[in-house]
Amino acid sequence: MISQRAKAGFDRMVMQGMRASLVKPGDVVTDLSAVPAWHQPPASHAVVLSVASLLFRMLVVVYFSDTPAVRRHFAGLSRQNAEDLSQQAFLDAVCEAGNLCCGSVNRDLGGLYAWVGMSTPHIVESHCTQHLGILKAGHLQHFQLQLDGEPPLHLTLCVSESEDLDFDFQLPAPTDQGVGELELF
Repeated sequence: MISQRAKAGFDRMVMQGMRASLVKPGDVVTDLSAVPAWHQPPASHAVVLSVASLLFRMLVVVYFSDTPAVRRHFAGLSRQNAEDLSQQAFLDAVCEAGNLCCGSVNRDLGGLYAWVGMSTPHIVESHCTQHLGILKAGHLQHFQLQLDGEPPLHLTLCVSESEDLDFDFQLPAPTDQGVGELELF
């Protein structure tokens, strides 16, 4: 069983990862939330990544389609020009954004659990994700990220546990970081 506070912690980790990896500087986030009622997003494909430990297995699924708006968004995330992206470069940009999102969650989980490992991204057709329910996950949550003037991005989190999970993850307090000062040792 996954406790309610652990579910909330997983959700906070994922939303923090989405904000860090799927939002460019200057983008205005109009909505980043868990989606209470799930309908399969219109995306044609999904990037699937996993994080596993001795106690749980988690899937992070980022949905996408190869449309001009989505291509521009992921090109911008990877600091490339959308018109210059080959099909492989576009897929690489989507996979890298998913990898960064999942990596953020992996780092947070590494502070709570030992022996946490992350997979490489895999691209599947999005209709494959309709079967996530058969995994009998202890936590299945869908998220939507809406940026001003952009099509919404969708992500699914699926956590299956082998033992009870209970932890309290709070977002770290913002710190005042320098802007490139040189440290001397």
